[in-house]
Amino acid sequence: MRRRILLAIGGTLLVMLVIISLCSGLVLRDSYANLETRYTERDVKRVTAEIDREAGALGVMATDYGTWTEMYDFARHPTTEFSEENFSESAGQNLHLSVVLVANKEGNVIFVKTLDTTPDKRQLGEHLSWWLASHPWMVRFADADGKAQGIITLPEGILIVASRPVLDTQRLLPVGGAIVMGRLIDEQVIAQISSRLLIAVHLSPLGAVTDPASTAAVGRISSTSPFSLDTSRTDIVSGYAVMSDVERTPSIVVRVDAPRDIFRQGQRTLSFFYFWVLFIGVGFCGVVLLVIERTVLSRLLKLSKGVLAIGTGGDTTRRLAMGGKDQIAYLGAAVNGMLDALAKTTEDLRASERRAEAFLDAVPDVIFRVTRDGTILDARSPQKLPLLETANNLVGKDAEQVLFLFSFLSPTLFDTSLATVETALRTGVPQMINFHVDVDSGRRFYSERIVASGDNEVLVLVREVTDRVRAEEAQRKETLLKEIHHRVKNNLQVISSLLALQAGSTNDQATRALLRESRDRVRSMALIHEKLYEEGGQRGVSFAAYVRDLAAHLRHSYTGNSGLISVDIDVEEMSLDMDLSVPCGLIITELLSNSLKYAFPADTRGTITVRMHSGPQSTLVLTVSDTGVGFPPGIDIHAPATLGLRIVNTLVAQLKGSLTVEAGAGADVVVTFPAG
Repeated sequence: MRRRILLAIGGTLLVMLVIISLCSGLVLRDSYANLETRYTERDVKRVTAEIDREAGALGVMATDYGTWTEMYDFARHPTTEFSEENFSESAGQNLHLSVVLVANKEGNVIFVKTLDTTPDKRQLGEHLSWWLASHPWMVRFADADGKAQGIITLPEGILIVASRPVLDTQRLLPVGGAIVMGRLIDEQVIAQISSRLLIAVHLSPLGAVTDPASTAAVGRISSTSPFSLDTSRTDIVSGYAVMSDVERTPSIVVRVDAPRDIFRQGQRTLSFFYFWVLFIGVGFCGVVLLVIERTVLSRLLKLSKGVLAIGTGGDTTRRLAMGGKDQIAYLGAAVNGMLDALAKTTEDLRASERRAEAFLDAVPDVIFRVTRDGTILDARSPQKLPLLETANNLVGKDAEQVLFLFSFLSPTLFDTSLATVETALRTGVPQMINFHVDVDSGRRFYSERIVASGDNEVLVLVREVTDRVRAEEAQRKETLLKEIHHRVKNNLQVISSLLALQAGSTNDQATRALLRESRDRVRSMALIHEKLYEEGGQRGVSFAAYVRDLAAHLRHSYTGNSGLISVDIDVEEMSLDMDLSVPCGLIITELLSNSLKYAFPADTRGTITVRMHSGPQSTLVLTVSDTGVGFPPGIDIHAPATLGLRIVNTLVAQLKGSLTVEAGAGADVVVTFPAG
């Protein structure tokens, strides 16, 4: 028997070691390979992102130069003085530019200059001009928002280009041409990228890849698998990706080289793992032999001694320590089972007691056993009751003694409790009493539940419900406030409707206009209460949503379904209380109505913009501007003759703010006031 056991265990151990070694080796090897691939792919993505960032920075520079009135004039009427002053070789070195080109609005090149002084780069500007001649979309923009940027390949190498339309500084005139800026990705730029990212970077045109390893790696790249890895060398791992040029045609090969530290670490880990598997297997085999000796032969002797000790000693609490699932363990378990049966009843009783104790401890209420006459037979409290001593100290006391100890409890409460106890005992139906007490810290609320537990006694459960009562009171107040906002909104809408009806019944245009303006003012205040009602009675309203609704109402009121005038809303998400919302709403109503009525005569098109954002030093800045005819000459915004502007000045003073008019085309009114 011993030989069969040893053979079974040895064979099982051998198979287990082989399976564990093979499976774990495969898992570890794949894990390290995947880790190496992920790190290399991440480095390649960092390089492509760095090139995209360079293109974006070049685009920002081109935008700065292109949005310039002097550049706009140069595109229309080129002069040598302007080009020498702004596109010198020193300027190119400071800006890290290799070439700059300016085209007129027809897309014809009117100026090109190579800023790279390297001898083999002299024809860079000429080659860029030839390339743009076959790609006119790079320099012909239909509007001011056009742009083009990316990489292209020229005889001089890889060039990052950014093209932007030439505009005046105010961006009001039509596109006057295009400005193109280029930066060669030479060895110096590649070295800078490598230094910044701390990796070895190589960039080359797609057609310049000639070595077999790189050609094979690039050949594995596709639209579904944009990354390729070369692990043919044991010391270096190379990651490849192909970047597309401005025409979205694959043209640039990005290669990142990194030492194979992860691969070497994986090899060391596998060797270490195989060693320890062998070591543990040998040790396990020795342990098994020792265990057989101790768990079979020695256990038989131990079992016989234990049975003899229990039989002769008479100690029923003693047990045989026989583990396992063989015949020896079953025999020991049978002996232990007989001994366990003797103690089971006692243990069950103790467990029942513990469950009852735990059940009572889980109840958060204070529990009393009370007789019909109010004497407390027993009490239990998991913690001290607010305003009361520990409940256990009340055991044995009747109603008069409790009243003597706690003067804040009224005799009426005890009379009510005793009557309720009598009802619970008579009907057998649980009863409920809610009461409160007034103490120095304020009024506290309690709920008392009385349940009959015998012929002459009840269980009384007392729970403090102060938080729940106060929450219900707060909910009622919130509902009342919401209803008030709803009714105020309805009343203001009735007033607005009456003003609209009154305006429709008069033939005098001036009177009708005054009534309509009054209606809009009432509507702006009604909209505040409508928002407060919709948002559940909160302290403030979402001002951005309020302004959008107000602007939509005013635009429809003055222009109907006409699309000639558009209203842009740019309001920061904020919540304003009534003291700020109402004056701000009226100010926007007056200024927006003024622009809708007077800024665009004779059915002209235009745009009105309403902005509101946080300013410095806890202020809010409200701006209402339009692209219309502007204010009449000589108007004093702080002492106007019109009622609307006088109302605006009054409301600004109410907000303790300031009112200014900024110079420029159209009207541009700015109100600055404290945020709170």
